[in-house]
Formats: sequence, C-alpha cells, structure tokens
Amino acid sequence: MKDNIRMLVTVGFLAVLSLMFLLAAISLNQLHSINESMENLVEVTNNKTAAANDMRDAIRLRSDSLKSMRLQEDIFDRDAEHQRFINHARKYRIAREKLVSLGMEANEAALHEQLQQLTKASQPYNDTASEMLMSNAPVTEIDEVMERAATLQGLILGKLDELVRFEQKNTEQALASSRRHYAGTRQLLFILTGVALLFATLVAHTVIARVAAKNRQLAYQATHDSLTGLINRREFEIRVERAINHARAQAAAHALLYLDLDQFKVVNDTCGHAAGDELLQQLAQILLSTVRHRDTLSRLGGDEFGMLLENCPLDKAIEIANNLLKAIEGFQFSWSDSTFTLGISIGVVPIDRSTMDIASAMSAADSACYIAKESGRNQVQIAHMGDRRLQERHGEMQWVARLTAALEKNQFALYYQPVIPCATRTHGVKHMEILLRLIDHDGSIIAPGTFLPAAEKYNLISNIDRWVIEHSFVWLAEKSGHDTPGITLSVNLSGQTVGNPDMLKFIMGKMEETGVPAAHVIFEITETAAIANITAVTSFMLTLRGCGFRFSLDDFGSGLSSFTYLKKLPVDFLKIDGVFVRDILSDPVDYAMVKSISDLGHLLGKQTIAKFVETHELADELRKMGIDYVQGHAFGRPQPLNNFVATQPPRLVVVSS
Repeated sequence: MKDNIRMLVTVGFLAVLSLMFLLAAISLNQLHSINESMENLVEVTNNKTAAANDMRDAIRLRSDSLKSMRLQEDIFDRDAEHQRFINHARKYRIAREKLVSLGMEANEAALHEQLQQLTKASQPYNDTASEMLMSNAPVTEIDEVMERAATLQGLILGKLDELVRFEQKNTEQALASSRRHYAGTRQLLFILTGVALLFATLVAHTVIARVAAKNRQLAYQATHDSLTGLINRREFEIRVERAINHARAQAAAHALLYLDLDQFKVVNDTCGHAAGDELLQQLAQILLSTVRHRDTLSRLGGDEFGMLLENCPLDKAIEIANNLLKAIEGFQFSWSDSTFTLGISIGVVPIDRSTMDIASAMSAADSACYIAKESGRNQVQIAHMGDRRLQERHGEMQWVARLTAALEKNQFALYYQPVIPCATRTHGVKHMEILLRLIDHDGSIIAPGTFLPAAEKYNLISNIDRWVIEHSFVWLAEKSGHDTPGITLSVNLSGQTVGNPDMLKFIMGKMEETGVPAAHVIFEITETAAIANITAVTSFMLTLRGCGFRFSLDDFGSGLSSFTYLKKLPVDFLKIDGVFVRDILSDPVDYAMVKSISDLGHLLGKQTIAKFVETHELADELRKMGIDYVQGHAFGRPQPLNNFVATQPPRLVVVSS
C-alpha cells in the first residue's frame, strides 16, 4: 500500500513536475521569441536611425566643405577641400544604400522618395557651387548658389529627422506590444509558481528578472542617443511639448536652447570620425556639468544639441547660455598630436503662454541659432517674435514651400507682351516677350517681383526657368504648326541658369522633343548676370547659338562695364534699360545715352530694343533715333499667353515725319 502511495505520489510529482517543465518551456520559448524579435527590431531601427544620421552628417559636412572651399585662398587647399566634398557625397550615398538595404515599409518608402527628390533638387546647386569655387567665380554668385543649396539641405535634414522620429515611434509601439505579451507570460509563470516547486519558482523569477532587464534596456535605447547617452530628439520633443502645455496652463516660464557646435567639421576632417565621436561625448559631459539638474539636455543629431530649461525666465536662460559659451571657449579637445579650440552658436526661445506649438518653438530656436552663426558664430541669439530677420527667414521659407507646390501642381501662368518693329507702321504680332505670373490659391495673379527674389535665394529659380522653357516651347510648337507661323518668343533666363551645363541639355532636349525652330526663340539674360560669369555665359551662349537660338542682353546700360564686355558677348539684341528710355523726350542725358547705345549696337551688328515705351510720341522719337524695336504699354500690356490672337495687331503710329 505504502509502495503504491509512494509510487502514486512519485508519479503524481513527476507528472506535475513534467507539466511544470512543459509549461515553463513553453513560457520560456515565448519570452525568448519576444526578446529575439524585439532585439531584431531595435537593431534594425537603430541601424536605420544610424544610417539616417550618417546621411545627415554627410550633408552637413558637405555643406561645410563648400564653405571651407570658399575661404581657402590656396588652390591646392581648395582642391583638398573639394576632395572632402566629394567624399562626403560618397558617404551620403553609402548611408542611403545601407538604409534601403534594411527594407522599408510604405511610409518609410514615401519618406525615402521625398528625400530622393530633395537630394536630386539640391545636387545641381551643390555641384554648381563646387565648380564655381574651383573656377574662382565671383563671390556674390557663389554665395547665392550656396544659400540655395543650404535651403534644400535644411529640407533634407527635416525629412531625415522625420524618418528618425518614424523609426523611434515604431520602436515605441513594438515595446508596448512587448510589454503586453510580457505581462501575459508573467501571469502564466506566476500560476506555475503557485502549483510548482521552489525550483520552478526560482526559474521563473530568473527568467522574469532577465526579461525585465532587457525591457529596461530596450526602453532606454528608444529614448536615448547611443553615442552620448543623452536624451534623443524624440524624447526631447515630448518634454518640450509637455513644457509648452504647462506654460499655457500654469502661466509658467521656460526656455528652449538650440546649440550648434562651430568648426566640428575641422575635427572630423583632420582626425577622423572616431575623434569626432569622442569630441561629442566630451562635449556632452561639459554641457551636462553646466546646466541645472532639473534641465534636459538632448543630442538632436550630428553636432546639434537641444536644452530645455524648466521654470527659467528669459534673463536666467540668457545667463545659462552665456555660461555655456564660456565653458566651450575654455575647452580644448586633444586627439593624438592635435589640439582644437571650439565654439558654439546658441539660439534661445522663451516658452510661455504665447508659444503656439512645438513646431514653431523648434523652428524659432533653429532660426535664431542660424542667425547666430551668420552673425559671426560663438554667440547667443534671442528669438524675439518681432525680430525682422526671423520674420524674413520665416517668410522666405514659406515662399519656398509655396513655389515648390506651384511647380508640382502647375500653378504658374505665362503672359506675353508684344515687341514691335519700328521699320513698319502696321503689322501683326510676330515677336513677344514671355512673362511669368503665379496663380494664388484664390485665383489671383501674383507678379514675379513678389516671389522671384525668394526663388533665386533658395535655388528654385532654375526649376522655374525649366517650367517656363518647357511650356513656352510647347505653345510655340502648337502655334508654329497652325494658324500663326513665324512667331518669335523672348524667354528670360536667370543668372543661375545661364552657364549651367544641365540647362544646356534640357533646352536642346526640349527643342528636339517639341520640334520648335531654334531661330524662333530668343533667350534674354540680364547684363549683370552676363558680366558676373562672362566665361561660362559666353560658352553657354555660343553652344545654343550653334543650334540656331538667339540671345538678347536685357537691361543694357545698368551694368558698370557695358561697353567693355559688349564685344565679347555673342548677343543678337540689346534691350536698353527702361530707366534711360522713358525720359528721353525731356532729359538730354538719357537721350544721348540711348542714342549712343543704339549707334554702338548697330556698329557691332546688333539690333536694339527700347523698353518702357508708354506713348506713341516716345516711340516715334525712338524710331527716328534708329531703334529697331519698341516694347511697352503703348503697344500692349502683358496678357495671358493662352489669350493670344494674332489677327488684332498693335499699331505703331508715327506722330511726326
């Protein structure tokens, strides 16, 4: 009996023990699967984030190389910097390929496609800037191109930040799912511990402890920068948003600081990325030692840091910012045999009841930091809402978005104004200048003087030129093949477009595609744009003239060296600056200048066009002077090109013989 009982107990115990081990094995397998999937996910996400940050660093370093090239006077030093510029482009490509190789969801793919488009848009400006720097192009032209390249860079960096936030959000969602699965598994293990032996309890406890530690590690990785150990951008923005809500609810005063390390590229380029990483780690510790315990310091990406100062009025925030400057000024970074002294630019934004949202706060801080850099680096810039420079930068960036959307949605319109020959008294419209207008969201028409300055500053003007050329060629091809043959269009080209080899290919490609006779297209360039880079412009013009296109030199007389360069420029027409034309009937000096330009132009075999001709009396005097063409409101105001009717030509009235 006892043996039977012992046997039964033994069997029962073994059965329970076997059941325990079976259930424990199942539970452990579930935990292992959770851990493994989370590790894989975090690893992939971190690799994607690292690739995005590498792309961001490469873009910033490439921009810095351009700036350094501009400062280098020695051609060999400039060439060395040019090689670094190329290497950074290669590093960006490698990082992008790595990102793509990791696989993408639909949202990631969409972001990547936007990045690709922005990268393609910025590439011509970066390359143009590099070529201009290597060819000793004028400083003003180089600065314009570099500013436009910097704008598109900012858009690319914004997309990369968005991609990083997306990856971090995926990680957070996965962690939440992991915690739910973990909670269910833990309940099962607790049940086992209630019916199992101490051994099972110990096993379960060990497993739970390990899983909890792993979850804590994953949570830390999801909210912290892997290099510096600081709060990452996603977590920082969460805390800033919390501070904004608190300021609104409690009328509290906080402050946001945006920090950008000056000359970080020098360390990276001189000593390598390992030195750069070490510098960022040391810098993080210096910044941490300077701020208060309740403040938040974050690495936003690259060599940019953010700082949230809670319950801190603006004057105290400025004091802390200046202390940060002093701390960095007193810091020397040593690597191998090299020692570096660095600086930092800081933008400060108060957070109070007037703060709209986190996007506006971060944008204002970034803009203030940018202005600090522009103003000489290593200084503090306060973002006041009424600051003209901040408002201008914000307004310009709004124009960038509107113009980009206009190009995508075809929201431009072509207008025309007749160019009338003086040799005939009546005639049909055979020659007209193409003018550009922007259609606003309410259908109103915006003149080019409103939006073209922003387009030129931020590298959108070449894309606009392409739009004008394409639509002008299509219209001319349709008209030349039907009721109005022989029409000549004058199409304006910006200074950024003239001399660009890619634009040459584009123009000749559109000519072949549409079948437009090159002889019926006159490209207009301003005198100042032509003189600014006369070698590249001349080559550009000669190439297109070889295809049959003609050129007009617009606003002639406005430059300082008009007559000196006129012999070198292969132009067919001189369009005289309207400033000199409109007052020739009353101003003998203007009369003499227009007459001398007309005589010189004819001597050089060029035809002349007078702008701003508002009366027929003025037109008659220009005719007697020998001017070949007139253009102005006396013969037609700008009209939509689609409304063009050649059967109602303007009339050149001769007032006196």
